[in-house]
Amino acid sequence: MIFRRILSILTNRYVIATLVFVLVILFIDQFNLRTQIKLHRELKEQEEEIQYLQTGITQYKDSLRMVTEDREGMERIAREKYFMKRDNEVVYKIETQE
Repeated sequence: MIFRRILSILTNRYVIATLVFVLVILFIDQFNLRTQIKLHRELKEQEEEIQYLQTGITQYKDSLRMVTEDREGMERIAREKYFMKRDNEVVYKIETQE
């Protein structure tokens, strides 16, 4: 009795049309479920990359501000990164083994 009830529901043309529509949308369509999951994952990766690059931009802006506004900061960066020195100084570069 239950089997016949289920069979009569499944053979209804509206149910069949709905099932076909759902299958097409989920698996066959251009924007199917797998594509949507892939696009969502790529979007998350792009958002993480944007966040990473924005933090880098703020660090570079801080460094630029320090160089342009602060003479001592500019001198410190010139000494540390570019090994510049004053005329009466000697710079020793010490490399450590890791």
